[in-house]
Amino acid sequence: MAGVSYRFALDDLVVLSALDRTAAEEDLFPLMDAIGRVLVNGAVERITVTNVDPDGVPWPQSFRAEVFGGPTLHASGRLARSITSAPESREVTVGSNLVYAAVHQEGAIIRAKTAKGLFFMLADGEEVVVGEVTVPRRPYLGISIAEREDIGDLTVSHFTGLLDGGLH
Repeated sequence: MAGVSYRFALDDLVVLSALDRTAAEEDLFPLMDAIGRVLVNGAVERITVTNVDPDGVPWPQSFRAEVFGGPTLHASGRLARSITSAPESREVTVGSNLVYAAVHQEGAIIRAKTAKGLFFMLADGEEVVVGEVTVPRRPYLGISIAEREDIGDLTVSHFTGLLDGGLH
């Protein structure tokens, strides 16, 4: 997946050490798919509503959001719509294939390649030319406390279903 992604593997859960050999060899695609949905929904909510990182720390507000209101990183909705999950039997990867997705997740300094500088129009219509632009980190991928609890509930439900003879 180009862009940026966050990988969640079952090995990340403490509960794995408590599982017996049979459960550890189980194909967990349905569980990973459900976990992927939790993580996608969390990332989308951070972008469209809360504007906080997975640890609950508010993002720096964008100039566009400052001038016109609305959530940071959600001018067009494209980034939120691009968040997908790719479940496998023992892990799920969640992320975006947009070129600029990693810039927002990790932050970046964008430097002009020529002496002409970087030319762009601000959200308020002002045209500017600069040598570089610093884009602050605004992590939207990751696992919040609430998501970790949801994942724990899904995991318990899944393995309880296995013990009961069915899959959840």
